Amino acid sequence: MNAVVTLTPAPVLDRTYLAETLTAGKVNRAYEVHEYMSGKGLNVARTLHLAKQPVAAILPIGMQDQYLLFSTPFPQILRIMPVAGRVRVNTTVVERGGRTTNINQNPYPFTAEDWRNVVELTLEQVSDMSADWLVVSGMHPKMSEDGQPIDLTELFDRAREMGARVGLDTSGPELMHWSRSGHVNLIKPNADELASLVGRPLATLGEAIDAGRELIDAGIEIALVSLGGDGALGITADEVVWGRATAPAVINTTGAGDAFMAGFLSSVIHTDANRDHSELAPLDLRAGIANACSWGALAVSLPTTLISSFNNAPTTEILDVDRAYELTEPASPRF
Repeated sequence: MNAVVTLTPAPVLDRTYLAETLTAGKVNRAYEVHEYMSGKGLNVARTLHLAKQPVAAILPIGMQDQYLLFSTPFPQILRIMPVAGRVRVNTTVVERGGRTTNINQNPYPFTAEDWRNVVELTLEQVSDMSADWLVVSGMHPKMSEDGQPIDLTELFDRAREMGARVGLDTSGPELMHWSRSGHVNLIKPNADELASLVGRPLATLGEAIDAGRELIDAGIEIALVSLGGDGALGITADEVVWGRATAPAVINTTGAGDAFMAGFLSSVIHTDANRDHSELAPLDLRAGIANACSWGALAVSLPTTLISSFNNAPTTEILDVDRAYELTEPASPRF
């Protein structure tokens, strides 16, 4: 079976505190605490594994922190590369009404040798699993030698030579750079990130579609655009799909984008082991958006980023594209 390989360049120990309220500058009490290994690529991989999709999650883990993996759900999907440094810690406080406060630690830098080993392990998995997709998610650490962000060019190009599509989920300058690099098939910006990528505000669905098409013209194959309460768009050179699913409740928005990505991938993986990887397989954009919106809406109704069942996943409505539709929250450039 073909598969998805995810790489989380900067994995994290997630600590989530559930509290009645959070008052800045005061002592706050949590009524529940969760702690587990996380990171955007790992979240995607876990969700795909729960859906019984073939997946491997590449994690560079600090040599002093490998004990954390013993309490990680689905350890069988992990492919570990020991590296120098420590695992960063992200702290989330979720209040009873759903308001979420995050304090995220910056990642530790890579040495050139460690980064080379991570790239080779990732490509080895892409080859061994005949992967349809390589997905790189989360923050991009810097290199210890020169302070520059990790260079993904070789990883992306060699994965594509093997017949895999490359998906990227990141933000800020790294998203700006790679979205126009010609090395990436798919990006997953939210509305504000999309506005930042094209350098102008977006107030209507039509403006969001035009912005997505601008990125397609710059070399992206697929733009998955999350629009919050307005649903999501799947945009390619030939097709636009608009979907929306209503969450059962809004408890914690952290990790919803990872569930959204996993939902899309689960509907566009090709499981024909005899498929010719010299050409990219066609995509069912409609099915991908339908599943992405459903799983994303399910994720925001959960207290942590761990999905344990899809039984309560809401149904997605595929909508007629209305270019004049005004976005509930107009988007503005942020970087």
